[in-house]
Amino acid sequence: MRPVFTISLWGLVFGCSEPVVLQPPPRTDELDVGESRVVELRFLRLDVENFGRSLSMADLRQLPRKTLEETWLFDLDAGPLVKNALARFTFSSAAEAQSLSPPARNMFYLLNMTPENARLEGSMLAELEAIGAAVGISPSRILADLFAVGPSERIAPIDVVADVVLEHVVATHPTARLRRGPVTDNNPTGLYPVAPGHIAVSLADIATDFGSLADRFGRAPLAPLDPNGAMHPGFIESVSGISLAQQDFRLTVRVSVNALPFKGIQASHAAEASVDSMGMQIDEAFDFRDPDWMSIEGLGENLQIGDLVMLIDESERHVGIGKNKSPWPKGDSPVWSEPAWVVESVLADVGRRIATKIPQHCTTYSPAGRVDPPFEAVNVCIDSGGWVEIRVDPSVVLASALPAGAYLGDLLLDVAQARLHDGGITEGRANIVMPVKDVPIGVKTADIVERIRTNFESSPTLLRGVAEEISDTTQGDADFFYVQPKATIDDWLFFVAPLDIRKDDEGQPVRPYAYRNPGFFVDSSLQTKISSRTSLDGDISHEKVRIHPGQTLYMQDAEGAVYEISVLEKLGARRIRLEVKRMF
Repeated sequence: MRPVFTISLWGLVFGCSEPVVLQPPPRTDELDVGESRVVELRFLRLDVENFGRSLSMADLRQLPRKTLEETWLFDLDAGPLVKNALARFTFSSAAEAQSLSPPARNMFYLLNMTPENARLEGSMLAELEAIGAAVGISPSRILADLFAVGPSERIAPIDVVADVVLEHVVATHPTARLRRGPVTDNNPTGLYPVAPGHIAVSLADIATDFGSLADRFGRAPLAPLDPNGAMHPGFIESVSGISLAQQDFRLTVRVSVNALPFKGIQASHAAEASVDSMGMQIDEAFDFRDPDWMSIEGLGENLQIGDLVMLIDESERHVGIGKNKSPWPKGDSPVWSEPAWVVESVLADVGRRIATKIPQHCTTYSPAGRVDPPFEAVNVCIDSGGWVEIRVDPSVVLASALPAGAYLGDLLLDVAQARLHDGGITEGRANIVMPVKDVPIGVKTADIVERIRTNFESSPTLLRGVAEEISDTTQGDADFFYVQPKATIDDWLFFVAPLDIRKDDEGQPVRPYAYRNPGFFVDSSLQTKISSRTSLDGDISHEKVRIHPGQTLYMQDAEGAVYEISVLEKLGARRIRLEVKRMF
């Protein structure tokens, strides 16, 4: 059962000066062509000021899923989360590493690879072993000099790997690029951009303890509106043990609104219906000058994910290194035409970024001891763009030739591809599954609350779905409704907009917005419209027209039937009578 915003009407009843006359119940069967009925409508106001309404965790979980998913709270910076997850994985204990699947164990080694523990067999740099023997120094020295790191220092810094994973794997996921929100005239798809490198957090995440994270960021169509198109493999297999909110969570908002619904008419039956007034007032419902207009209590302090399993898929083919320096600065390796999210693309870009941090230099290696004249057996150079050239004296015999020149990123990728398949893993089967525990989310609770407040203040319509569910006063299926603007007794008819359609228990409209000619017209052929979306009390979503006794209007319902609306003499300051006649 939904939470209901209930306000007593006793004051209205006992304050009414007009006599109450009992009338037989009005007919509500469908109008025949040519038939007409008179309907009386009242405009009722009950203005509440600074009225507080709180939602507990139990209340949240009763709201329709659609409403929860469309109520965006803030965009979570995924950078700290990804970096923390990779750090947890990289610093796993030896026992934890041994328990990993073979592909994950190979990735664990790559992230912990140093010049001293580097294994080059099966790669184009394997001949560095022979070079080391020829000049009397270890290959680790050559690698350390080339990468400008210490012999036991990791070649791939975690922050560089995290940045690449964030950009290549996380940010390319369709759910990380777009979030769902309300369908509006300005946004008929209901899809909204997410800040790059962020993950959108909604009320649904709060209510489900992020239970849908794996579904949202698993395998998904790259174009959300084309489920049969190309797919993104996703980057989360499972997640559990995360709770942004505690059981004493409470979201409180204070509103100043007319709490009563608008009275309207369903034309096909000439019957009274009610339209919830909250949605139309949402832009002016909150006093943002009051620091207490919204409060959030019960958010956790040490926010972390108990168990997270991240995924990075491998390409189905072995990717060769480039053979040319151009096009600068990446060269012509086929890796750059691979999807951004495959592990080969990730590793190649990690190598490219590592190279940008290495100063241009050349190092010459000669045999150990004194040789006269000096003998330069090997010369290793890297330029400012990361292009590496290794020149070996012809007297140094190698089983196979080193590449004449290659980008450092390509050379690192070549080593990585060899290591990814250690243990007999076949090409295309080295999909990385990285399980980690107790990963800090990387954001403070106070920052979360401030971001939510800021987003709601800049776009109060974000709260429309929640506010409508709280008030929940829509009854029937009105085609239009009666409004008197603030501080006036002018009478207006508003034609319903998509936001007014009654919702079911799942938050879905009970009927499509199928009006072909929304609004009011001066002729039954609907050629001359008299209504417009003029701004009235801040509303520009509805077709509306000011009415007066003796006026005749025409409108068409969602089924295509046309009706004549005759405005009769008023019965009171806030009471109108309309005669509804079905034309055809």
